[in-house]
Amino acid sequence: MKTVQVFLVMLLVVTTVNAQKPNPTRSGLPITLSLFSESISLPTFKHIQTGGIGIKIGTELYYRNRPGSQLIQTLNVGYYHHPRVQTGFFVNSEFGFRKYVGSLYVDAFLGGGTLLVRPVSPSYTQDSNSGEYRKAPATQLKFMPTISAGLGYRFHHRTTVFTRYELFGEMPFREILLPHQALHLGTRFLFN
Repeated sequence: MKTVQVFLVMLLVVTTVNAQKPNPTRSGLPITLSLFSESISLPTFKHIQTGGIGIKIGTELYYRNRPGSQLIQTLNVGYYHHPRVQTGFFVNSEFGFRKYVGSLYVDAFLGGGTLLVRPVSPSYTQDSNSGEYRKAPATQLKFMPTISAGLGYRFHHRTTVFTRYELFGEMPFREILLPHQALHLGTRFLFN
């Protein structure tokens, strides 16, 4: 499992280095910063306030950067703290599409990454041979699939503000996926 994760990280680095094309109309590196509320639940806005808070920092690489649309890959790192359940640190990458209508835009992303979680309470795993439960490690490395959609506004100086609804998972969790949801509020600006 760890070999697969190392391979995926190396693959992401190689593809992102090749993704950035020089663009004479842009200068600087776009930096995205968002604060988000996180909850462990199925997709419903009812439970979005009952979880934790987090921060996500990233950048964007453009495969296609036209005035009315963009084909994008993101690279992100983030952290969240859910007081009653766990703390998580993640690194992920997403592929997405953004469509502009004047200064407004909508976008959608699909991706994956690695999530390092530290449960608040001890957790246990079942031994497949004996059936006995043993204490799990204090920190656990998980796969993190993501899907998100958002909308935003681009100012004349290329700074944007946005909101984004994101679903992400924690795998494996008892042989399946533990769903999380996050509501982001953020900004994107050029860093020279």
